[in-house]
Order: sequence, then structure tokens, then C-alpha cells
Amino acid sequence: MPHPTRRTALLGFAATAAACAGGDNEIPLAGPPRGRVVLLRGLANVFSTGIDELEETLRRDGYDAEVFNHLDWSAQADEALRLARAGTLPRPFAVVGHSLGADDAIRLAARFGQATGMMDVVVTFDPVLVRDVQRGPALVRNYFQQSDLWGGGRLTAARGFSGVLENRPVRGDNHFTIDKDPALHREVVALLDATHPVAPPRRAPRRAA
Repeated sequence: MPHPTRRTALLGFAATAAACAGGDNEIPLAGPPRGRVVLLRGLANVFSTGIDELEETLRRDGYDAEVFNHLDWSAQADEALRLARAGTLPRPFAVVGHSLGADDAIRLAARFGQATGMMDVVVTFDPVLVRDVQRGPALVRNYFQQSDLWGGGRLTAARGFSGVLENRPVRGDNHFTIDKDPALHREVVALLDATHPVAPPRRAPRRAA
């Protein structure tokens, strides 16, 4: 369980945070997207500037990457589901988040993955409140540290989870720097690159009315 003081502080801050629009995607893609990556910032869009840097790195590598506030996770799950049902969602589909954004990345992956079976990759940087990974994603990689009050911890697989779960402790970073680590950014890109080639986008099954 997360530290009670950390939980109280984060929930108090989160109550006053407002969602913001997605990233402005200043770096154009050179060709068809190599995959779709939803990136979720943490609290109030203040403490997750490394997520914006990762967006730029991914777009230079050809991924349709876009940054959102963590409060947008539900809307982004619905948008990905719409694209999947239309057969236009680039694969691999990944979600990456830091802090509260990591918590909501896990929630997004569970909702989308359980509905479609097409949730490829989840990467979390120091989640704080969520500890169980529900079924849905094929691969979850969790970077975490325990050097300060805000430190995250290991994730565990909930009943029914059948994917791969990797917990990777990180030395030398704290909660507010772990998302900015360029070495970890390179690892994320390599992880996504390793999923290629993938099958062309397919239509997601529709649920019975």
C-alpha cells in the first residue's frame, strides 16, 4: 500500500487539479505512424515535464505520440476504442504515464484491453496509488524508486492477468526526476521498437447490445 501521508497529499492536490488539452504535436511524423502512444502526465501537469520530452523522442522515432493530463485517461480509452473498432488504430498501441499518470495508465489499459484484446504495452514511471495490474495489457513495464516519500513500488498481477509484468527498480532518481531520465526514455523506445513488425490494424470486436 502507498504511504498514507503520500496518499493524503496526492489526493488533496488531485482534487484541485484540472484536466488540460493534449500535446500540440509540434514534431510532424515523417510517414505513416509506427504505432500509437498515449502519454499521461501526473498531478496538475506540473511535475511530469519528462513526459513531454519522451513525446518528442517518440515522434522523432515515428510514433504517433501525444501527451494528456492523467484526468483524460477515460476519454483517451474511449477514443482508442473508437479507432480500434474503425480499424484505424496504429499498432503497437501503448500507454505511458508518470505518478498519477502511471496510475491512470493502468486503468486505461485495463478498460481498453479488456474490451478489445489489443492493448500492447504499458509503461509506468513510479505509480503512487495503484498497485494491481488488471487483465488487458500484453506487456507492462514498471520503473520505480524508493528514495523519498513520494516513491512508488512494485506492481502485482491481479487475478486474470495473463500478460508479462516487469518491475524495474531505478537507482539515482527520485519521484520527480524518474520521468526525465534519458536512459529510461531510450529503453521505452527500444521496447516499442522491439514489438515490430506487427500485424496491420484490425477491427476490434463489438460488444453485444
